[in-house]
Amino acid sequence: MKYIIVKNINKNNLRNFSVKIPLQKLVAVVGLSGSGKSTLVNEVLYKNSLKNEWNIKNLPRTVDILEQKVILPKNSKMSLGEFNLNKLKTKLSGMQKNDLLVVDEPCAGFCKKEREMILKLLKDKVKKGYSIIAVEHNKEIITNADYVIELGPGSGRYGGKLIFEGSIAEFKKSGTVTAKHVFKITENNRPQEDLRNCKKIAISKISAGNFKNYTFSFPLKKIVCITGCSGAGKSTLLDVAYSALFKGKNAWNIKLKTVSVKGKENVRRSFIVPQSPIGTHPSSTLATYAKVWDNIRDIFSKEKMSKRLGLTKSDFIISKNILEAKSDFSKDALRVRFQGKNIKDVMNFTIDEALEIFGRDALIVRKLKFLQEAGLSYLVLGQKSNSLSGGEAQRVRIAKILSKKLGDRSVYIFDTPSRGLHLMDIPVLINIFRRIVEKNNTILIADNREEIFDYCDYKINL
Repeated sequence: MKYIIVKNINKNNLRNFSVKIPLQKLVAVVGLSGSGKSTLVNEVLYKNSLKNEWNIKNLPRTVDILEQKVILPKNSKMSLGEFNLNKLKTKLSGMQKNDLLVVDEPCAGFCKKEREMILKLLKDKVKKGYSIIAVEHNKEIITNADYVIELGPGSGRYGGKLIFEGSIAEFKKSGTVTAKHVFKITENNRPQEDLRNCKKIAISKISAGNFKNYTFSFPLKKIVCITGCSGAGKSTLLDVAYSALFKGKNAWNIKLKTVSVKGKENVRRSFIVPQSPIGTHPSSTLATYAKVWDNIRDIFSKEKMSKRLGLTKSDFIISKNILEAKSDFSKDALRVRFQGKNIKDVMNFTIDEALEIFGRDALIVRKLKFLQEAGLSYLVLGQKSNSLSGGEAQRVRIAKILSKKLGDRSVYIFDTPSRGLHLMDIPVLINIFRRIVEKNNTILIADNREEIFDYCDYKINL
């Protein structure tokens, strides 16, 4: 068997990283969100095929990466799932025998029937001698791969190590964190609630997408999940619910004139959580996106040394140059210390470390505590927003919502919230949703992962 030989790579959280990747096989790259999977396939394999930075043996001349779209292009008449499936089929049909194709989460958002079809497409191609790497969290791809590579053991600075490489049979016996979750037989013992007496929303006379005079109803103060294959209308119903229940500024602009809504008086507002990338500005970091850096700058600007040196809040701004290490904070700014640490030290703090040093500041604690509860305590405050993995970005968005003073009687809407999440992260996500519901709110999601909808209170299958 011929292998791609990667030796002693240092990139992001990969440190002296070495791995063997077989060619002409379906290889699953697995691990927690932020464990280094994207660094391996994007920053090492793909970029090395363009610019020979490292001596990687047997790397195909053409390495192609297919990432799923999370936002549908404006002119497309297909659903997002149909669009992504079509992209995958096109990419596979145009692949050359000596190419390496990397597919990033090819099964995200798809129903079981579609996931099985995607697996067959990949396996059929491999049987003909093609080489495919799948970065994936879904069980179908992982359990049917020829070879598995797992990174970990944790995320961020605690990840980046090779913790397993080998056949699927060996992986099953390995006892790694991913193997334990993938091969674990779970039963949902959640008792079924009697929802007949719940307050409900009923939206009737819906004529949008494939729906004609359709009625959509769901209970309030619950986690509600819409499931169904691509094109069934999941995203359409989420949009309808958002528009029908929105009461904010310019509500008249998105109001659906044809529908009739019962129970609207029980909802204060609707809020849709976008799938768009977080913090697209070049100087955006985890701390600036979470709105915590302003509070930290405040603290530093009020220190005695700052006043003595005539420094203001603006002297502690994170700029693109600082992130790219082209320059640094001024020498005077670095002389200012809080609890013995200067501003550059703070940029390199994990959330856990920041909570320890800023533990007396209620605003900072509130904003960071939810990131910690979302399982992101290992992230560094100065980490660039666009370097977060899909699963990390998803949880950062949700934690940011929680960090605000949540009102009650709101409907929070998420399209495929499990995207990018390791199996271990899903219970964390469900617990966050429960926190939102406990504050007299409703969670409305569209998702096809059984690991998520088995724990929802109410399921609508289209």
